[in-house]
Amino acid sequence: MADILVVKVNMFCKTKELNDIRRCVLSQKESGVVVLPPYCEAVVIPDDIEIRIEDISGKVVKGENL
Repeated sequence: MADILVVKVNMFCKTKELNDIRRCVLSQKESGVVVLPPYCEAVVIPDDIEIRIEDISGKVVKGENL
């Protein structure tokens, strides 16, 4: 379906802060792992992305491919 990640920021941010979030996501993309801050929400997720949640011990709580 999609080949783009769309992130919604659920708080008021200045342009500089939004650019910082964008740069952070782009740099994380290079490493292969993107971790969004709690005030961000993935609205559109590429088909080949795995969404995984781990608890503090590293145990996978939920995993699914979308």
